[in-house]
Amino acid sequence: MGNTPWSSHAKRWVTGLGLAAPVAAVLLFGPLWLWAVAVTAAAVVGLWEYETMARCGAVPRSELAFALGVGAVFSPAAWFFGPAGVLASVVGAVFVLWAKHLARPPLTREAFHHGLITLGGWFYVAMPLSFIMLLGALESGRAWVFFVLVVIVSGDVGAYYTGKNLGRRKLYEAVSPKKTVEGAIGGLAASAVAGTVFGMLFLRETGASTAALFAVSILTELVGQAGDLMESLLKRMAGCKDSSALLPGHGGLLDRLDSLLFAFPTVWVYAQGI
Repeated sequence: MGNTPWSSHAKRWVTGLGLAAPVAAVLLFGPLWLWAVAVTAAAVVGLWEYETMARCGAVPRSELAFALGVGAVFSPAAWFFGPAGVLASVVGAVFVLWAKHLARPPLTREAFHHGLITLGGWFYVAMPLSFIMLLGALESGRAWVFFVLVVIVSGDVGAYYTGKNLGRRKLYEAVSPKKTVEGAIGGLAASAVAGTVFGMLFLRETGASTAALFAVSILTELVGQAGDLMESLLKRMAGCKDSSALLPGHGGLLDRLDSLLFAFPTVWVYAQGI
């Protein structure tokens, strides 16, 4: 049989649930060092997909190893040194990138272009993911990480089914033809309800009020939808349908992380200020 809409949809659910079980187990029971290992692995895969997509697959092994190796530093630095570790990683990454180019002349426009792609990958993928470690290190950190996941996953499901059944007006057709205004609203509604209920059940001891949880849920989903559109924009500019074919029914890992990349830093800013 061909690849029918149902088979594609079922494949997405099977893959999604297959990923959810080990991720939930690590987040619930794993020590922070195991979190650092898992987040670093996700960052490396995401950077590989980003570099391959941005350079149309033509990435020399030495340059790819350099990009992934430096990107792998961010999450362990966040685990060991907290916010200072993330800032130090940013400054260090910029320094070693240009030091690498200084050490390997000739200094061409093409090298400059490739350097900016690599720098963008660190700032777009590795640095935002390191905020998982910062969020997890807070009091009630595990609950806050699950809060982000509940909000974003609920938003994805709400947006998909609302858009599929009620979607009429395109949200941003030039970037993502399938997304609709109605779907975006449905995602916001689902996230607001799920995030608020989850917060009332598991985050009361943090002092967050119901109104604050509602507002943070909305903001987190808005940021998540923006992250989704941003990755769609990058794929459109690169001429790719998916970031890779790693996950059946989903595309690449970056296609699953896009909504989370800016959601974790957003919630960390709120949670660490309570």
